[in-house]
Parts: sequence; C-alpha cells; structure tokens
Amino acid sequence: MIINILISTFLSLKAHKLRVFLTMVGIIIGITSVVTISTLGEGMKQQVLSATSSTSANNVKIMYSMEQEDNTGMGYVDYSNSDFSFSMVDLKKIKDTEGLESIFPDYGQQFMGDSIDQELDYFGTKAYLMVAPNTGGIKVKYGRDFQPSDANRDRIILSHTVFDDSISMENPADMINQAVSIGGYMYKVIGITEPVDFDSMSMTDMMGGFDYMSAYKSYISKASYNELAKSKAISGIKLKLKDDVDRTQVIGSVISTLQELHPDVKGIFKEDDSNQQIQKQNEAAIGGMTGFLMAITAISLLVGGIGVMNIMYVSVTERKREIGIRRAIGAKPRTILIQFLLEAAFITLLGGLIGIGLGYGLSTIVGGFVQIKPVMTPQIFLISSLVSILTGVVFGIIPAINAARMDPIKAIYR
Repeated sequence: MIINILISTFLSLKAHKLRVFLTMVGIIIGITSVVTISTLGEGMKQQVLSATSSTSANNVKIMYSMEQEDNTGMGYVDYSNSDFSFSMVDLKKIKDTEGLESIFPDYGQQFMGDSIDQELDYFGTKAYLMVAPNTGGIKVKYGRDFQPSDANRDRIILSHTVFDDSISMENPADMINQAVSIGGYMYKVIGITEPVDFDSMSMTDMMGGFDYMSAYKSYISKASYNELAKSKAISGIKLKLKDDVDRTQVIGSVISTLQELHPDVKGIFKEDDSNQQIQKQNEAAIGGMTGFLMAITAISLLVGGIGVMNIMYVSVTERKREIGIRRAIGAKPRTILIQFLLEAAFITLLGGLIGIGLGYGLSTIVGGFVQIKPVMTPQIFLISSLVSILTGVVFGIIPAINAARMDPIKAIYR
C-alpha cells in the first residue's frame, strides 16, 4: 500500500510541475535564509574560538584569588586581603615539580595581560606606556623588528598610539634611533608599530578574536622586561607543561606546593580560567545573535507554509472526483490523508534541499565580504531538512483531513 501511495504522490506532483515549483518558492526562500545565517554563525563561532584559544593546553597561569564561601555555600570575593603577590621564592620552590618544562613570573595587571604600566619621558614630554616583552612577529611600520643581537640590549618598539595620544610629532619615523627614558632606564627606539584601524575590523575581530590591548603595547626584550619589572609585584606564575603529562596532576602539585608555602592566606590558588570564560561568553553572544536572526528569517517559512496550505486546498478541490472514485472502490480515509500529507512533505522537503544548497552558496559569497568562512555542519543540514518536512506536514494537515473526510458520492457527482 505504501508503494502505491508513493507512486500516486509522485504522479500527482509530476502532473503539476509549475504549481509545485511556485509552492516551493516560499520554502526555498525561508530555508535559504535560515541556512545562510546558521552557517555564517557557526563559522563565526569557530573563528572566534580559534582566535581566543591563543595559548595551547600546555600553557597554564596560576593566580591567587580572594574567592571565599559563606555559610550558604555561595562564592564571593573578599577584597580585605587583596594585596598578596608571589615571590621569586615561590617560583624556585615549584620549578622542580615533575612535568614542568619551564616557569616564568607574570607581572600582568588585570586587563593589561602580559604588560606593565610605565611612563615615558622624551625631553620633558610624558606619555603613558603599556610595556610588554618581545614575543616576535611584531608588525612594524617604521624602523625594524627585534633581532637576536637585541636580546640583552635596551631597545624598544613603541606603540603607534603614543603619537596619537601623547607625543605630537608630524612624522613618527623621526623617533627612530632616538633615546627615551622609561622607569629610570634609557631605551633606544628601533621601531614603531603599525596603527590599528578599528573601523575596518571584521566581525570576527569585534567578537573577541582581536586583542585590543595589543594596539597600545610597546615592546622591549624579555631580559629588559624582567629588569624593568623587578619593582612590580608578581601577579601570577606561568607554567609550561611537558607533553604527554597529566595536566590536572601537575597543576594540583603546583597548587599544593603554594598552599604549603602560604598556609595563612585567606584566598585560594587556582588556574586562570579567564580565557575559557571569554570563550563561553563569545559562544553565548554568537549563539544569541544567530538565534535572533534565525527567528526573524523564520517568518519567511511561515509565509511559505501558508502557501503550501493554499495550494493543497486548491489541489483537494480540483481532485474531488478522483478522491470520490478512490473512496468508492475501497480506499480508506487514512490512505487519502497519508497521500496528501506525503505530497505536502515532499514539496517542502524538495524546496528545503534546494534552499540548503542556495543558502550555503549565499553564505560563501557573504562570508567573502565579511571575512567569515561559513561552516555547514551535519546538525544544520538535518535540522533544516526536518524543518522543511515538518512545515509541509503542519500546513498540509488541514487540507489532507478535509480530503480524507470527503463524502465519496458527493465528491463524484459535484
């Protein structure tokens, strides 16, 4: 029986090709819109997560937190003893922990990351600086990047924002090879970073893939940075773990050692999970934005569904005689119902598949302009296909019920 119903459904749709296509147009537009938004949203999410996962699993930062628990079991932050800082003794005690490859002090201050705040003095002109250690690959507009010979010398690459905010100089290149005073040390300017055009940033950058603080950082060699940071408190301890070690066990051992060294502190030692929190926030933001846009584009699916209902009503009206004859020769109402539902579902499924293809193609074109690579996941494909089928079933159910309940005698002679 199922095979006969499928054959009847196919022949009926084949006999009205133009009508079927026009019915599919609304579904095609709706699914195209949904797939375009979904694939771009998924692509944006993956790009942002990839960009924010700048540190590997082997790089860990241990920090001190004032988190406490009250008698309700809820966490809170106690700022009454927030002046704790690590010492070089701490680093020496934990550097021999099994599984550690290297260990470094971190002088970062909250949002500033791996940098310390300093004041630059250039012939009486003062400027605020965020000084960071050289990490290599600095984008320089004037002058040059660091070379191996600069490792133990007082050299600096200034941020271009210094000239935008503090030092009035018509041509920043004139600062190259000049000496500036920072924290009581004299540094030779060897380069100036490229200015950052925030207006031309891609959507991925705006969602967290770009480190905004890097636009304000000036760079010195690691040796010079450690010398300059001697007067600064050590706010964290950076660990680099060996490959193929139990990450949890190594971190636990380090924290246990710190607890033994500081038994009287009121806070806790823990791994800095700010990157993971940022990733979760970005995922939630992108998911919320994508869901909102999908809800708007889903309106076109509603319009397409109404179109399906309308065409199915027309089809039932035109085929009254056929329905009456089939009922007269023994066809059950359930059979008529299933056939019309299959016709509606097949129309919307076919339109959905076309819409999926067009949606991915459109998202690829749009992604080229906004610098986002769309990602088609199996979930997006399956959900889009199921939504297409459900649209046909939901909006085709009333016309199908009307056809199944039709009186065969009246249907034949009307």
